[in-house]
Amino acid sequence: GEGRLLESLPMAAINNAGALGIVLLSPSLDLKNGIGVYAARLAAELRRQDPRCVVTAAADLLPRPSVPRSGSDWRGREFPPRWADPLLLALDAARPRLVHVQHGLYIGHGRELARFLVGLRERGIASVVTLHGVWPPSPLRRWPSRLYRLLADKADRVIVHQAAGALKLLEDHGVAAERIAVIPHGTWTGDEAARSRVPEAADGKTVLFAGNIFRRKGLHVVLRAFPEVVRRVPQARLLVVGNERANNLLDRLYLLWLHGRMRRGSREGWLLRSRGYVPDAEFTGSIAGAAAAVFPYLRRYGSASGVFHHVLAAGRPALCSAVPTFAEAIAAWVGRLPELIVPLGDVDGWSRSLACVLSDDALRERAAAASRELGLRSSWAEVARMHLRLYRGLLAAGGVALERAGGLRTRRRGGRRGGSRGRGG
Repeated sequence: GEGRLLESLPMAAINNAGALGIVLLSPSLDLKNGIGVYAARLAAELRRQDPRCVVTAAADLLPRPSVPRSGSDWRGREFPPRWADPLLLALDAARPRLVHVQHGLYIGHGRELARFLVGLRERGIASVVTLHGVWPPSPLRRWPSRLYRLLADKADRVIVHQAAGALKLLEDHGVAAERIAVIPHGTWTGDEAARSRVPEAADGKTVLFAGNIFRRKGLHVVLRAFPEVVRRVPQARLLVVGNERANNLLDRLYLLWLHGRMRRGSREGWLLRSRGYVPDAEFTGSIAGAAAAVFPYLRRYGSASGVFHHVLAAGRPALCSAVPTFAEAIAAWVGRLPELIVPLGDVDGWSRSLACVLSDDALRERAAAASRELGLRSSWAEVARMHLRLYRGLLAAGGVALERAGGLRTRRRGGRRGGSRGRGG
């Protein structure tokens, strides 16, 4: 499975002159979060596309001192507060040509990452940062503009997953378009997708909500809409699969309120619940057995959804909120399948769309075909090719600096042996 895709590799393999040595800075798969799964799947496809591409995880070079408590994918930091210098020392030995950072709270906020990116530049190591979420500008929230401009200045390129959603937001923050690359989230194809492509459940009326549960995922909107769906389609059932995030007091208060909302569905028999993280086979089986999947997200920031791409791979109808996360789906579907796009937070709209999709077999078939079509545009094979083109372009553009990198690293190591101890420690 995914857990073996980012295996530890010997430093000699990274150092091989003929290899394209890449270090991925990403969450450990032990945390069972979407960014870690994304990084692992990307690494596997990069290796498949180019046998010379040697990819390893930063955690294999710098063992983590501790693992955050279980129960949430972002509870606590995975890396210590001062991780940049130890990791740079490890990279001096590994000598990769490029470091690709999958940005997230597991490494803390931007200051330490900025120090790390500066250290990479001093060593002649190319750097890329993928932003898995981009917040919009706001008078009350100033940190996104500072962070995004800082990353665009220190890294060789910033990657976002969407042109219509995240790219525009970054430009609104003042990041120049030439510093940004748009590469979609990957979609599973071939045998991986086939595991989810079994006939839907016999009653054909199960609706799936899957993923990490917190307020901005909008599960409560569908819970409020579903009694009306059941009135119109009596066989309708809502299956909720996923872990409940409890990172802070607001999360916990939301879950208490949400549980109250869920009691009616449990009592009336239309709500089915599978708690916590489920095995891959159960997850893909849940998608395969669903008549449709729902994404009632309330988040206004640009991001991608791994669960959404699993649903596309399985060829299941996907109903989405009209938010930046689903910008490409909105552009592709709103004209010919308007039932699949629901205004943000519109309970009545969700009731109407779900009842329509569940009661119209022909509409479900068209929606399923639309999912498969959209998924083919962002296959993992194509996503890996786009990454490799970006990597090679950056390395070619910085070739002179990279040729000097070995001497620069030698001088830095010499400086540490002599003068660095005088700065403390």
